[in-house]
Amino acid sequence: MADAQPSKDLKSNMISEKVLVVEDTKSVSMFMRAKIEAELHFQTIPAYTFKEARNILENDSNFFIAVLDLNLPDAPNGEIVDFVLSRQIPAIILTATLDDDVRDRILSRNVVDYVVKQSIWSVEYVTRLINRVYRNQSIKVLVTDDSSSFRLYYRSLLEAQRYQVLDAADGELALQVLQQHPDIKLIITDYNMPNMDGFELVARVRKKYSKDQLAIIGLSTQASGVLSAKFLKLGVNDFLKKPFVVEELYARVTQNIEMIELICELKEAANRDPLTRLFNRRYCLQAGRALFEEATKTGPHFAIGMIDIDFFKKINDVYGHDAGDAALKYLAVLLQDATGSSSVVGRFGGEEFCVLAAGVNRKDAEALFEHTRQRVEQSEINYMGKCIKFTISTGVATSLGLSLEAMIKRSDEMLYIAKRGGRNCVIMEPED
Repeated sequence: MADAQPSKDLKSNMISEKVLVVEDTKSVSMFMRAKIEAELHFQTIPAYTFKEARNILENDSNFFIAVLDLNLPDAPNGEIVDFVLSRQIPAIILTATLDDDVRDRILSRNVVDYVVKQSIWSVEYVTRLINRVYRNQSIKVLVTDDSSSFRLYYRSLLEAQRYQVLDAADGELALQVLQQHPDIKLIITDYNMPNMDGFELVARVRKKYSKDQLAIIGLSTQASGVLSAKFLKLGVNDFLKKPFVVEELYARVTQNIEMIELICELKEAANRDPLTRLFNRRYCLQAGRALFEEATKTGPHFAIGMIDIDFFKKINDVYGHDAGDAALKYLAVLLQDATGSSSVVGRFGGEEFCVLAAGVNRKDAEALFEHTRQRVEQSEINYMGKCIKFTISTGVATSLGLSLEAMIKRSDEMLYIAKRGGRNCVIMEPED
């Protein structure tokens, strides 16, 4: 399992979540709870016996997940597992020993997973598993199989790990579900289905979704290596032969989901300014070219605003560079809020920002950037008990001309005029 860290948004939500840790060895319980709280920011509640856990849950069942020792002093046969699951709380099972009988007993209860208590790595695995289950709540998985019993089986396994599960009886229905839910991240599909088999489904999906956007796991009862090879050549990310063991399904699902997440994080890192989290110069130029081409085809309304913080060096000199960073981050948030979701907002470098506003004519552009300037002028930052105020200068280009780069150059020229003319103003390029 990749060591993915929760995002800031996830962390803020995690603070309100609780995990019940039922483990009779206090040192293990303390270490595990410290790890969970430090890395995931969950609130942890300990219990050391079945009786204590029952008393806790009878008063409060609002737990996101529970970590349960299979053999407690007053419940040596896993009674705690059935009790917790009866409260609709997902469970991760801790066991000191594992043989086929114990494994079968655990998995028959449809738990999240089991962990053998062998080393510090066991606690690390539990922590990462909780993080994985938390993230799974926002992930949609589509199961495609003509057998209703198989679909029900896959659904029960995946829902145990808190995935949002959708299903379809054949490839045609799967495409309809995918059209309704374009944010699906994983498809698990059988090969042999009526109307549209797994091969055709994969081929159709891959025309629209790349392997790093949507993962596909192929399934078949046929043992032929040719079948799995054809699945892989058509574009599946992975292949499983039925019947499979539950742990293998979980491992392959997790591996493929985390690969998509990792690629997404890498793309974000490549496209974002690390300080402000706005798009960087490279991405703005890439996105801007697409917006410029669209404007030349569908209509001339497109505006570019180059924005610069006035006397930014003075902020750094008087209050320190951390205060300057705070001003940059504050302006980034304000620009995103003021310009709306239809605009691309980026940091071009230093204290210079760029706004690419699609579908905006000259009059609306002037109103938009003037309103933004006024909001900055009227606001302030409370930094380390000190009130910091600043203003911005903006240069705006609205005529398309020959290229995006030419528009940016003209808006830069207008910005220079704004700075030379006294700052804290918006200068529009002259009308044609």
